[in-house]
Amino acid sequence: AAFEAEQLQRLAAACERLGLDVRQAFQAFDGDDDGLLSPHEFRHALAQLRLGLGDEEVSWLLSRMDTNADGMLSYEEFLTHLFRSVPDAKVANIGQAFKEHYAAREDASSQLWQQVGRAFCERGMTVQQVLSFFDADGDGVISRQELSDALRLVRLGLNEEDLSCLTHGLVLNDDGRVSIQELAHRVNQGVSAESS
Repeated sequence: AAFEAEQLQRLAAACERLGLDVRQAFQAFDGDDDGLLSPHEFRHALAQLRLGLGDEEVSWLLSRMDTNADGMLSYEEFLTHLFRSVPDAKVANIGQAFKEHYAAREDASSQLWQQVGRAFCERGMTVQQVLSFFDADGDGVISRQELSDALRLVRLGLNEEDLSCLTHGLVLNDDGRVSIQELAHRVNQGVSAESS
């Protein structure tokens, strides 16, 4: 963890020296402009910044930062790891970028939950019926798969990014699943926003 933090601090400082904020740096590193850094793009970026890391160190650092283990580095993963590692959030404007990114994400999540709540209201479902709908196996907690399956059945046209946004900010149990109480809170927020 100390090696990771040290290298990310060096990365942030190098961006700052070049006059790049964290968002600009990520965009500059993203050669194919797909919103993700491939291992090649990440390796190339660190070489451009002259951090002096070998291939194994770069691969190890990427694997630590790739929290969803898809082999790519998203802006959110990049930003979050830098934010956690730098002692001064003003470097490369990391603190402000972090705040803006998550505020926008929370707004988007809230809007999507309103859309979900509206869809259930239009179908005349009670909150208890909605919860039963999501908790397919009746165990009192909702796995990500149950959540995804239920939302697909409602046919709201949600994509993977929307599903990720909906799960952002959900309070998860130790096993990574959502409690019925947490889901009820989100659905009620959507229903309340619809009726106001």
